[in-house]
Amino acid sequence: MCGICGYIGKNNGIDEVVQGLNILEYRGYDSCGIAYLENKKLKTIKTVGGVNNLSNLSKSMSANIVIGHTRWATHGGVNERNAHPHISSSKKLAMVHNGIIENYKELKEQLDVNFCSETDSEVFLNLIDSEEGSLVEKVIKASKKVQGTFAVIVLAENGEVVLGKRESPLYLSNMNGEIFIASDVLALKGEYFYSLNDDEFVSIKDFKILFYNKNGEIIYKKQEKIEKNEVLPEIFYKTHMESEIYETKNVLLKTLKEYKCEDIFSNIKLPKNFRSISLIACGTAYHASLMGAEYFKEIGYDARAYLASEFRYGRELLNKNTLYIFVSQSGETADTIASAKMVKSHKLYTLALTNTPNSLLNRICKNVLPTFAGREIAVASTKAYTCQIWSLYLFSLYLAGKKLPSEKKFANFPFTTFDETYIKEIASYKKVFFIGRDLDYITAMEASLKLKEISYINCFAIASGELKHGTLALIDEDAVVIAICTQEKIKTKLISNLEEIKARGGKVIVVSQFDDFKDFSCVKLSKFDELFMPIVSVIPMQFLALRICEFFGYNPDKPRNLAKSVTVE
Repeated sequence: MCGICGYIGKNNGIDEVVQGLNILEYRGYDSCGIAYLENKKLKTIKTVGGVNNLSNLSKSMSANIVIGHTRWATHGGVNERNAHPHISSSKKLAMVHNGIIENYKELKEQLDVNFCSETDSEVFLNLIDSEEGSLVEKVIKASKKVQGTFAVIVLAENGEVVLGKRESPLYLSNMNGEIFIASDVLALKGEYFYSLNDDEFVSIKDFKILFYNKNGEIIYKKQEKIEKNEVLPEIFYKTHMESEIYETKNVLLKTLKEYKCEDIFSNIKLPKNFRSISLIACGTAYHASLMGAEYFKEIGYDARAYLASEFRYGRELLNKNTLYIFVSQSGETADTIASAKMVKSHKLYTLALTNTPNSLLNRICKNVLPTFAGREIAVASTKAYTCQIWSLYLFSLYLAGKKLPSEKKFANFPFTTFDETYIKEIASYKKVFFIGRDLDYITAMEASLKLKEISYINCFAIASGELKHGTLALIDEDAVVIAICTQEKIKTKLISNLEEIKARGGKVIVVSQFDDFKDFSCVKLSKFDELFMPIVSVIPMQFLALRICEFFGYNPDKPRNLAKSVTVE
């Protein structure tokens, strides 16, 4: 969940790495830093806060070999001594690290070192420094002793750089004698790049790049082309999040066009005569999976969604007649990847639904169903979520042998929002609840997550029929309930729930396309097919979270304690 970057070349590497970290800051923004060589001595600049702070500290400085890191804290508090890069006790090595070393405490006890930080990363670095052999041999030997995940760049005082990775992404490109290293293709330069597989390593010395396997044997790596959408998106509004919500119409249309023009569906290899689908994901992608499961049920499949962090430890029987769909915006979500690897090890049918070409999840799974949302930078997912739902819906139509919808559907695509009066009113309540039934309950869960993520309001999503089974005890004049209703079959039942809330002094706001809620405050939705309404109804929920976040003066793109790509379990 951190971002790492490196540069080896003849230009000012400090500028290049700071620029790269700025691109990667969505992956972590607690603290950041760089390490570089000055007169054959390793120097660091580290700071708490964003890359802007680092940029100010490193102005007018220059170096040709630089490594950098922007951190999302896992081990140790947010302060300069825990910020990366770390320097080894001998002062001979510097390192940046993504991932978690699970056995760092045991390793720490074995090392006769005065540690400067509370991090697992510093332990890994000093373990590397304690090994014998060349730098790449040291890194390979140390990697065999650590349990957990890592992507590392190690810089030695002689100018040699070594990379290594295990279950955390790491890439490099070589453009006209300039070598760029990053944990995301987005921060590379050039048209082509190298991707490291697990337990692969790289030695870079005097601009010569050598690749190694876990046995220390030199291997050959083939370059891959950087996809067109692996570019930093423009920002058209105040924040990335607002820009990304307003991109929804275009990305849904692009996904539909791509699915119609390409043989994406027909290239997917499916189990013979299968009638069962399991969807595995985390967070917002899990909510999209819940919606997808309902779409697959609609056409006669036995479908279920699972939390990836639970799936590996559950008691579900793996089945050769089941299609396993792994949903992840980044394609790097650690829990989802771990589950995909488990299913793949049983030689079962796997499909990755991702928004990021060249991602690790795409490489693991037998099949790929891409969404075409373009890069999403804001931590709280918006357009990628709606695109995931849309892709699963379109896939369900394909499995049912039905035609994909007409592009005319998008001619009057709505961007319904909450007016300012509602925003101020909702922000004033001590308790916020989202309710709904069936598909609307899933939307309520996603709405609640969005509001929590960026406004820090302690809110809950509840299936509206469950209110009277306990949660109704929390309803009083300090509670506001946002009710979502987009399905004809649940209107009457929901109105009864709303009357129960009203009778107990709770404020009710209904989000619906129907005219049946005149006794309550209402946000009116445009009318579309019912199975498309979860996309229509979630957009005002996204705007609600965004506007309340702004009302409180927070940054919606960088919520506290969170980062975009969750690469730790």
